[in-house]
Amino acid sequence: TEGGDRERQGRARAREMDPYAGQGPYAMGGGYGAGGSAHQGGFEGGGGMGGEFSGGLGGPSPAGNPYDSTGVNMNMNANGGQGFAKEAGNILGSSFSPLAKTAVAAYGEKAQQFMQNRMNFFSGPLTKNLQYYFNVNTNYVLKKMKLLLCPFIHKGSWTRMPEQVPGGFQFKPPRHDLNAPDLYIPAMAFNTYCVASSIISLSGTNGSAFGPEKFGNFVWSAFLIWLVEVLMLRTAVYLLSSPQAALGVPLFDLCCYGGYVFVHVTAQILIGFFAGHWGYYIALAWGTLCMGVFLVKTFKRILYSQTRQASKQNSKRQSYMLLAISLAQLPLAYWLGYIK
Repeated sequence: TEGGDRERQGRARAREMDPYAGQGPYAMGGGYGAGGSAHQGGFEGGGGMGGEFSGGLGGPSPAGNPYDSTGVNMNMNANGGQGFAKEAGNILGSSFSPLAKTAVAAYGEKAQQFMQNRMNFFSGPLTKNLQYYFNVNTNYVLKKMKLLLCPFIHKGSWTRMPEQVPGGFQFKPPRHDLNAPDLYIPAMAFNTYCVASSIISLSGTNGSAFGPEKFGNFVWSAFLIWLVEVLMLRTAVYLLSSPQAALGVPLFDLCCYGGYVFVHVTAQILIGFFAGHWGYYIALAWGTLCMGVFLVKTFKRILYSQTRQASKQNSKRQSYMLLAISLAQLPLAYWLGYIK
């Protein structure tokens, strides 16, 4: 009949429009229960919303026909979402050409090599040297602070303690040797000085408002003084060397010795804040004296350990140089403690 012909033509057109027609379990499903589609018969023959809408939701499909009137496969729930995921993976994988896969692999290899080169920085000789100077513990920090603030009560030797290692010997790290230099105390004293100076500047009586640029000025001023201290010690090492024996002091050791000045400067500005001008000048004088004694004792130990035989002329020149090092601590400490 004419109605049957129209129904067969409609189903044929639906199969042609269905991209998953004939793919079996990988076809797109409806997901409405066991039947897979919400509509069973659709609007067959242009019949509208009447009797052809026979079963409602979840009813069985027509016998032997896995597709509904919209051309959707009703057997999707038999395999769940795994079949569709596999098909999507196949389609995505086939969309990359061999040239694109080679380019992606080469890019990944270069990225991995780049990361490995950057991570090698943290396992290089520079990092290992820094690890030595930060190898401290609480006991060492407390004893070192007491030694810096009052070196006159130090009863032991100022000589560093060596230890045997494969291929020679090296000095013990700071946590095992009180006389070993460290960068932990200078770094913490540097930060404390910058923060304390900012707070004191904020609470000053001159009425000037505090701004971020002032904190930056304190940081740069402190860094400049630290650099001047290191350069001065480096020059002193060069002048203390004799033609027979040259002094060899690592640069990081000089950075440690020069950074200890921030311990005294931080103490003197805090004392001056709470005790006034007289307290500040007393703390300045005491801190300069202690820092000078500490540096003289330290460099005398370096001299005696590396140049055991020195003429009287060199000994006299070395004594004057040590005295100059100790006296130079006064203007540096005063400059750091002068807060506008």
